[in-house]
Amino acid sequence: MATPDSDKSRVLSGPPGAGSPRDNKRLALRLALVPLLAIGGVLIFQGLRDRLTLPDCDSDRAKRTLSDILKEFKYEPLRDQPIKTISTSKEQVVCNAVLREPDGSAIVIDYRFYWQGSTPTVQYSISRRAAAAPG
Repeated sequence: MATPDSDKSRVLSGPPGAGSPRDNKRLALRLALVPLLAIGGVLIFQGLRDRLTLPDCDSDRAKRTLSDILKEFKYEPLRDQPIKTISTSKEQVVCNAVLREPDGSAIVIDYRFYWQGSTPTVQYSISRRAAAAPG
């Protein structure tokens, strides 16, 4: 007597590893989507991070902000000038930069990033320090 399972037939799809063209397209689509999703996730994370944290003094974000401020006053943007972090906390980041002028004087920029409500804000002061007298 035949068991109920013995009447069933199986269809083999070919040698192992060979898939239908439809399965191959799905696999290719999945392989393409994985890197795109990873890149999208990184971009979203960076956008959220910019809204949730204050920039570090030497970050690209802070340097762009400082460069925009300097352009308003017709100063050259920072190139290789060191930027010092004076203090940092969740509430504010205090920074200092000094631009050396060809005549020996210096432009001193003190600035801080802080939260104004839920918006990161920058406050700055710019002063000029005369060149040291030759001695």
